[in-house]
Amino acid sequence: MASFAAAFADVAPIEQDDGPAPVCAIAYAPEYARLMGFFRAILESNERSPRVLELTAALAEHNAAHYTVWHVRRECLWALASNDASILTDELRYSAEVARENPKNYQIWYHRRALVEKIGQAAAADELALISTALRDDAKNYHAWSNRLWVLKTYGGWAGELEFCTALLDADVYNNSAWNHLYQVKAQLGCDPVEEVRSTLERLNHARENESAWVYALAFAKSDERAAAALLAHCEGAEGVRSQMALVELLKTSDPGRASTIARRLAELDATRARYWRRRAEGLGNGT
Repeated sequence: MASFAAAFADVAPIEQDDGPAPVCAIAYAPEYARLMGFFRAILESNERSPRVLELTAALAEHNAAHYTVWHVRRECLWALASNDASILTDELRYSAEVARENPKNYQIWYHRRALVEKIGQAAAADELALISTALRDDAKNYHAWSNRLWVLKTYGGWAGELEFCTALLDADVYNNSAWNHLYQVKAQLGCDPVEEVRSTLERLNHARENESAWVYALAFAKSDERAAAALLAHCEGAEGVRSQMALVELLKTSDPGRASTIARRLAELDATRARYWRRRAEGLGNGT
């Protein structure tokens, strides 16, 4: 802390003001509270400099989810990068370490997205590699998946994504994020909707009530008549709640009366959502 006191000797810290009688005052660590005093003063003066960049790093060590700290850090980086572009690649390395320690921190993933956007294509491959590591540790990390899709849509690199998704689904067929990403990959690379339904049904042989797989199959069935026919044929002879749910979706336009009957049956089979299915049956019966 002494080094920061010296570095900001010309700055009068602004203390936290919780009012005269705070209902639930937060007991901040003393070191964090002192650093925040300097940070509030910096916000007032609007200084963006190397010492402020160091201050934001120190604050992030205490609270990596502090959005304003990351915002100010980016403003410092953009200002300093005009004289030295290498500061951005250094920041990629630094923020990768923070991301590994805080894999589900939205602020750090947003920070990295802004960095990649600033650097451009040259940073895309490294970002995909970092995301792959994050997903190996937690295959359902929503923020990592979101960033991965953004990188691919912005800079390309779809080659290998099919194998990437397949490996994750082989490891966990219930990985809803992998199913969603697979749909995006297929939409980008092109596919045969009927084959997608058939391959999904094969996976459902081992996970009959897997909601994500049914949603995936229905997405293709809703956009392709042949795929719809293939899924309908399967559901007609299948057992289980999910296949009946799929029938409601497949028949709601062509045969709403039958879809309504199935929805009433689901009100008995799916007790958790019984009210939903009764309302759904009423709507289908009324042609809505």
